[in-house]
Amino acid sequence: MHQTPVAGLEHIDLRNSENDPGGSLVGDLIAAIRRRALGLGVWILLCFSIGVGYAVTAQPEFVASAQIALEPRVRLPPGADAAAAASAAAPLLDSAQAESQLQIIRSARNLRYVFDTLKLNADPAYADKGPGLVGRILGGIFGLVKPASPPYDPDEAAMRAREIAFQNFSDRVQVRRLGQSYVMEVSFRGLTPADTTRITNSIAAAYIRDQVLVHAVSEQRGTEFLQGRITLIQAEKKAADDAVATGVITDFLFPDSDARIVGSALPPLAASYPQTKLIVLLMVTFGLITGIAAIIALHNFDRRVRSPAQIRRLLEIDCLVSVPRFKSGMLKDTTALTQPDSEFALALRLLRTVLFAAGPKSHQIAIGLVGCEGGEGCSVLSANLAHLLATSGTQLTLVDANLPKPDLTWRFAPRATVGLDHLVPSSVGLVDLPELKVTSSLNFVPAVSSLATGRKADPNAFLGSQPIRAGMARLGSRRDLIVDLASLETSSDAQAIGHMLTGVVLVATLNRTKLDQLSEAIRALRSSDTRVLGIVLNDPMRFRNVRRLARVTASSGMQSEPEPAVES
Repeated sequence: MHQTPVAGLEHIDLRNSENDPGGSLVGDLIAAIRRRALGLGVWILLCFSIGVGYAVTAQPEFVASAQIALEPRVRLPPGADAAAAASAAAPLLDSAQAESQLQIIRSARNLRYVFDTLKLNADPAYADKGPGLVGRILGGIFGLVKPASPPYDPDEAAMRAREIAFQNFSDRVQVRRLGQSYVMEVSFRGLTPADTTRITNSIAAAYIRDQVLVHAVSEQRGTEFLQGRITLIQAEKKAADDAVATGVITDFLFPDSDARIVGSALPPLAASYPQTKLIVLLMVTFGLITGIAAIIALHNFDRRVRSPAQIRRLLEIDCLVSVPRFKSGMLKDTTALTQPDSEFALALRLLRTVLFAAGPKSHQIAIGLVGCEGGEGCSVLSANLAHLLATSGTQLTLVDANLPKPDLTWRFAPRATVGLDHLVPSSVGLVDLPELKVTSSLNFVPAVSSLATGRKADPNAFLGSQPIRAGMARLGSRRDLIVDLASLETSSDAQAIGHMLTGVVLVATLNRTKLDQLSEAIRALRSSDTRVLGIVLNDPMRFRNVRRLARVTASSGMQSEPEPAVES
């Protein structure tokens, strides 16, 4: 029909250009997130539920805090007079000394005294609870490759349990310096408000006791007349011991300590852990980030067709028209005529304009429609396009060249007595294709004869044979042709006769056809000197058993409106 293959048609569909973000990589990612918005929402909801479930079921914990101020006392030598006492100045602290006192508060010696005094080794809150789920799994794996260690003897087991309890206790203690001041805040995280307050005050009192003992040792090195001072220090020590044991800090002053408690711990009014709002926020953020990351990862490996702009950008070929999802029911061969206001009809009229009115028409036009694989909707598109052109007065012939799956023949002429398959073994002299009248301006050429009786085309039939090519040339010289071709995965007929046509339109299915398939199909067609006009992107509804219903209708002889053989 044409002398040499030329480039495909250039067409821009402006109807939905603003809704097609596939023209850039960022647009592709945004479109991928939109497509998987439901899954992303479900994943975020799942993370939110996990966070709420953890916050509800987790053991509540309370935090109490006490403040200790560092105040170095004036130390006078024995026998110093009043003038010396008045002129003496308290020593100054620096940041290093303050940090040293902070380490003393949370030292093992200070915390162990509280731990032993309160007998916390018997408290189940600090006992060894064994490994968690992950620990048990890892232990089982390591147990397969490494023999289990021998059990501990009773004394060693008791000592180990005691050390584990002390470690769990000390992990709950936190000591920090408030800004650049010399005030230390002692905090403890416990399971009940009463125990939390008592232990926090005990830790603070233990530090005061330690400071008193340091100065007691220094005073005991003096002479006998300092016995009164020693007695006072012993009273301070006893008051500190009572505070550690009871967890209640009285108003007793400790003049011989270089620190004083400026605020004892009060019972917390509400649980500090778990922090429900923070946990929920973190889980929602985690769900959002991981969900988007998973979508991006899947998108990088996803090679399916997602938008017309993606086809233009990656394959450098135009998407002639995007056939929308048809929501009014099953498509008919005349839907473009019976429902002219539908999106499907608008898309078919646009395709008709692009293919048959894009340039000056000096001779008859022959257009072939082919898909990469079966079920792309070529038959329905071919039938509707043919009816649409015939209605406008164009003398047109619809050719069913799909010998492996003659869907159009099932609907238009299931009892035809002759078909294209008859021309394959014929002599060169027989060049007229078997045309059947459908309307005054539309004829139909069946693929296989006697289809209703169960006859199938010869699998070795080849449309590139001389009789077929001669018949196509003679018919194409008189009328415009719409040729429904077999899919490229089942037959190479499109390559055999594609060079005789004005051009071939590839039909792809949105979200199903892969870009690699389209790229290979374009390469294969162009290698046979076939002009690829562009791609029609189809968004099919899923109709099962449509072909079976059409065959049952044809075999029963019922005269009804033609039904589609494939989804579109």
